[in-house]
Amino acid sequence: MKRVILKTALAIVATTAAAQAEDYKIVILQSQTGAAAFIGAPLSEGARLAADELNEAGFFGEGNKLVYEAADDATDRTQTMSLMTRYTADPDVLTIMGPTSSAVAGSAAQMAQERETHLFATGNSTEVLDAGKWGSIFTQPYYVTTPAIGDYAIETLGVTKCVTIGIKEVEAYVALTRDFEEYMTENGVELLSSEGVSVNDSDFSSLATKLAGGDQDCIYISAPGAQGGNIVLQLKQAGLDPSVKIMGHTAFASAAYVEKGGGAVEGTYLMSDWVPGGSSEMGKEFAAHYQETYGKEADNWAAIGYSAMHVLANAMKAAGPNPTRESFNAAVNDVRDVEIVIGDLSFSYDDERVPHYGMNVLTVEDGEFVLAPK
Repeated sequence: MKRVILKTALAIVATTAAAQAEDYKIVILQSQTGAAAFIGAPLSEGARLAADELNEAGFFGEGNKLVYEAADDATDRTQTMSLMTRYTADPDVLTIMGPTSSAVAGSAAQMAQERETHLFATGNSTEVLDAGKWGSIFTQPYYVTTPAIGDYAIETLGVTKCVTIGIKEVEAYVALTRDFEEYMTENGVELLSSEGVSVNDSDFSSLATKLAGGDQDCIYISAPGAQGGNIVLQLKQAGLDPSVKIMGHTAFASAAYVEKGGGAVEGTYLMSDWVPGGSSEMGKEFAAHYQETYGKEADNWAAIGYSAMHVLANAMKAAGPNPTRESFNAAVNDVRDVEIVIGDLSFSYDDERVPHYGMNVLTVEDGEFVLAPK
């Protein structure tokens, strides 16, 4: 009889513990296909890897776990908003990590605001913050990151005359170009010209010939990685002076940049959140686990996804037992000093909900991204 009573008591304890266990549900809404897949696909992989590691390590306490669903927005506005409608209607979803493209992030943030669901946007568009308290951004705005490449160009490379080449119909790229131009001119660099190209262009021979005959010592390119590599290739083919310093932003931190540009992109410069291979013990462990899991090296976007998930996990933990959308949203905005694998290795929001974690400047050496010499 005592044995039966003991078994019954243990069963009750086990059932109670199971009932108290919590699932923290998030949606990883990223571009697995489409124009932004070079960002969204590896970012999703990094985020999922971090979630699996955190669950395995028992980060959320005994029996508690993070449950995620990965969705493809296909870099398509209609599909993005349809998925936003679906997931904001699910009361169990605490946050949506995405969308990938800044072009639709503002609209997604408006819906998140109306439906009181936290949105953790990949891009750095401050439209997300302007929409209201339910929107956060993970990557740093242009005015936070531009000084990294601008100061390096001026102080280390000694440039004095620059030309910019930028996508003219995509606001994110327009803003990146404009911010670089303003920063450089404010710091004494002469802007010789601002050249616009289309996101669908592939023939840059006329532009390359024009610039090959110019007297600039700096060319800044604001374009996706593959297209940027193609621009650099055609500049070099047109006979651009090898001493001209070519640089770009984080879109160049992609294998597509090197694959498209080949040897032409050797010695070019770019901003990057991630130092390939990792610059800390946590970063090196991530790089090794990512390689083991996906059979390829972790790039900038994979490291961003991995770091972003750690930020969300810390916010979930800070939100306390049985977090609601409201308590979780409040906890995200209070995130400070979370260990990550990118930038200066520590993530914090300021009082305006703007993220800060630092930025690296890389160069291409023997077909690989490495820290640029100081």
